[in-house]
Amino acid sequence: MSKSKFITKIEELFGLTPHSDESKKDAIKELMHKLKARRIALKQEMKNETDIIKREALKDSIKIIKKQIKKAEEILDE
Repeated sequence: MSKSKFITKIEELFGLTPHSDESKKDAIKELMHKLKARRIALKQEMKNETDIIKREALKDSIKIIKKQIKKAEEILDE
């Protein structure tokens, strides 16, 4: 996935407007911060959840977010 596709996908996920004046790295850093905050919120929600099906769905969401964070870190390392 290219940098612009990644930024677009994450912006769609969080309902953000595209950043025209910021550099791509700054936008990725901001999105990473929001992804990490979302991951923490999902972990807290999972701790309080008692329904097994909902817990599994939350685990899947956390896995997806972890992959997105990894991809963002790879892009920033380039």
